[in-house]
Amino acid sequence: MDRRALLSVTAATMGLAALDCIAPMRLRADSPRTLKSLAAACGIKTGVACSKTSLEQSPAAFVDFVTGNFTLLTPEGELKWSALRPTQHEYDFAKSDWLLDFTSQHGMALRGHNLCWNTGNPPWLEAVLTQSNAEKILTDHIATVTGRYAGKLDSWDVVNEPIAIWFNKPGGYYDGPWLRTLGPEYIDIAFHAAAAADPHCLRVINVHHVEQGRDAETRNACLKMLESLLKRNVPVQALGIESHLDCDLTIDQGELDKFIASVQKMGLQILITELDINDSKVNGSDQHRDQVVADYYRRYLDVVLPVANIDRLIFWAPMDRSWMDYMCNAPRWQRSDGKCNHRPGLIDSSLQIKQSYQAVAAAIEQHGRHRLQA
Repeated sequence: MDRRALLSVTAATMGLAALDCIAPMRLRADSPRTLKSLAAACGIKTGVACSKTSLEQSPAAFVDFVTGNFTLLTPEGELKWSALRPTQHEYDFAKSDWLLDFTSQHGMALRGHNLCWNTGNPPWLEAVLTQSNAEKILTDHIATVTGRYAGKLDSWDVVNEPIAIWFNKPGGYYDGPWLRTLGPEYIDIAFHAAAAADPHCLRVINVHHVEQGRDAETRNACLKMLESLLKRNVPVQALGIESHLDCDLTIDQGELDKFIASVQKMGLQILITELDINDSKVNGSDQHRDQVVADYYRRYLDVVLPVANIDRLIFWAPMDRSWMDYMCNAPRWQRSDGKCNHRPGLIDSSLQIKQSYQAVAAAIEQHGRHRLQA
């Protein structure tokens, strides 16, 4: 199961009274307390990851929360190879077209996620991919997909998660079919193809595991990769920092600030593309866990917002029923109490506003005040 697959919401009856304290579920577009209203005052677009299934099968109140708080929508899986390419010679755009229509109808913009990844691919790909045909298969896919949506999307994650040091590959690259057939140059090929198909769409390279105290080696590998790409005039325009964070790990503010400054000196924009908090190592009551998660959201945003100059802030787990609940057998997401219920959401599984929402709203609001004073 892809780690970004969001569990569809199936609850039939939802109590909404507690939402009145900050942002009622059926939000007015001009409410000053929605995340998108607070962020707009800072020049930031807020985004969220959702699937077609979650939007179709959830109560209307969930859709109201999404459309009332976010201006960008990232498809969880609908634009990945595994969804678009059922066979080598077929494309299926039904679900991604539906999401584009949804965002258009609700005054939102759709992000492209993603054009090239060493996982998330259909079974046929590795069966047919060779060193002689890999470049054509990759460029044909990017030309077709990016061309179809040219001028219609906010941005593209052209290459997703290129660095994964645990594979122990030279340069720290993520192992997989593209690296094995084309080498690290698959990144060059993907970005040139995307720029040719839609020259005006923001082109992002999306990275993970650069935010916390354990991540020094990954940060160094990412910086070396970016320096090399730009030296070769690869048309990368922005770095997406995913920000899947673990409550039990520290945020190394000094090192993260240095990393961000290094990226900015290269002339690249910075986006926060997949922010959520993993509370697997936090025990206690739900209220206690929620407060720990909320405090972590606040600390992280207080670190990155003043220095990263981001204009896109995208969340990956809008509610507690999330992709993490599929991962309970993996050590990172195992809980000592044996429960398989993570609490990363801005709203809970009953669609109640949580401390996390309040913490995010407060961090954005404070950032806006500081910008006005600067």
